[in-house]
Amino acid sequence: MIFRTILLFFLVVQCTLSLHAQEPATPVVLLPDSTAMALLDTLAPPKARNGFVRRFFTDKYPNPRKAAFLSLAIPGAGQAYNKSWWKMPIVYAAIGGVTWVEIDNVKQYRKLRDNYKLLVDGDDNTNPTESPYDRIDATTMKKYRDQWRRYVEQTSLVLGFVYLLGAADAFVDAHLHSFDVSDDLSLRVVPKAQSLPMGGPVFGVGIQLALGR
Repeated sequence: MIFRTILLFFLVVQCTLSLHAQEPATPVVLLPDSTAMALLDTLAPPKARNGFVRRFFTDKYPNPRKAAFLSLAIPGAGQAYNKSWWKMPIVYAAIGGVTWVEIDNVKQYRKLRDNYKLLVDGDDNTNPTESPYDRIDATTMKKYRDQWRRYVEQTSLVLGFVYLLGAADAFVDAHLHSFDVSDDLSLRVVPKAQSLPMGGPVFGVGIQLALGR
């Protein structure tokens, strides 16, 4: 009885060892820390990155060049970039007013130009019929035409100046955005000594302007 029990025990152990030997062993590879971190980075979900537009408006804010570029692209956009909202109506009012004058001058110049051509084309059947051009002679019409052409040129220059002035304002405003303006401004008169090349020291007074920070 004891012999059978021992024999059965050895048979069970032998079968267990045989089955265990047939299972493929999984190798365990130890990776360096840098390699493991790189592997974790590749398996981790990608991080959300800020878009180009967000980076443009947030990196190195406020950027004077970006403010000027935006103002040149869209009038008033540079002021909006600097968060100077109260300047935007001024910019649009200035550009809109000059543009309205420019359009009116161009219309008047074209009317004078076309009616002057009717007077000097040599055809009596093509005289001006619209008032007041039908009561103006060729010499006076030419004078008015040249005058309004100068008006068009002048308003064009003013319009360009106002356009560039808006960009310059945005550029300077961005520069001064981080400028520390303190109420601690003091003007002091202090004694001052200065030595002359051919003599002794000369004493006097000096003025110092202290700017608070």
